[in-house]
Amino acid sequence: MTETSKPELIAIGREVMLRIGKASLATLDHHSGAPYASLVLMAMSAEAMPLMMISDLADHTQNLKIDARAALMLDGTNSSDDGKGALTGARLTIQGVIERDDREESLKRFLARHSEAELYASFADFHIYRMIPKRFHLVAGYGRIIWLDADEMLALGD
Repeated sequence: MTETSKPELIAIGREVMLRIGKASLATLDHHSGAPYASLVLMAMSAEAMPLMMISDLADHTQNLKIDARAALMLDGTNSSDDGKGALTGARLTIQGVIERDDREESLKRFLARHSEAELYASFADFHIYRMIPKRFHLVAGYGRIIWLDADEMLALGD
């Protein structure tokens, strides 16, 4: 097996961010302080920050109002029965803080990726939020695991 270079791993991580349209969102439960995971749809901002449209009524949003720290897990693994195994694909965890994003451009980008969200985009309790990434953890297969700072993953033109 050949060693994968850091630029190659960064490219894999970026590809996962662009390809995967949903993620597991992990927040800290505002009642117990325990981790709480939920499923969210995701798109990318022009600055390569994850975008989500979430309801003010959702538990994860209530959690974020108290503690904005969160993680997103993007699952690019292979779940088919092709004999390669369920964990053959790359997966990426993004750690950061989540804040409301009222920019029209962010809403347009999210709806371009998830047109089905048009149904509830006008509801008063739904808003776009963006994650400001701090660290990334990429697992791209056996021995291809790396932690990356946000400036490494989000730098353009590398």
